[in-house]
Amino acid sequence: MLGGAILAALTPLIWFNLFQQYQRDRIEAPFFPDRVDPNRQGVLWQPDMSVRAIRSGGFTGQGLGKGRITQAGIMPGQNTDFIFSAVGEELGFIGCVLAILLLVMIIIRCVYVGIKSNNTLGLLVCTGISSMLIAQTIENVGMCIGVLPVIGVTLPFFSSGGSSLVTCLAAMGIVSGIKMRPKPIRFRTMWN
Repeated sequence: MLGGAILAALTPLIWFNLFQQYQRDRIEAPFFPDRVDPNRQGVLWQPDMSVRAIRSGGFTGQGLGKGRITQAGIMPGQNTDFIFSAVGEELGFIGCVLAILLLVMIIIRCVYVGIKSNNTLGLLVCTGISSMLIAQTIENVGMCIGVLPVIGVTLPFFSSGGSSLVTCLAAMGIVSGIKMRPKPIRFRTMWN
């Protein structure tokens, strides 16, 4: 609670002294679009293209490799930060739901492994990895549909970012190691 109180007290100082104006604009853009970018040619251009790509996909999509916006290269970051937009345009609503369901299944499996580990450390590690995946997924999907700021978070296991993919795969390796680790053996005395 003390750390939260200190962070809340320092927030105005950080906001006005550490962040540049363009950084503040990127954070404020989804919440105050008419004030930050009234012509929608600056900070809001990329989220607008993303929403347009998802909307043009419809229910079934335009076909894999046949998206007009993504294949024309109009939207920057379509294979990294805005991969969800490419999925939405080319595979439609069905593809978006399947991508989210796949990520939800991975997250549920991580939590399940943590619960079954019978080990507090294993539970905490799996919960932390699950939280990381949840936060990345919510932020990436939110920025692709234009409700959260564009801050450059990749979609786990989908985006073609080198360090992001390596981190996610290493996290899955840790979860697999927790699953494969034998259950702890209780202390035995020589009289047992």
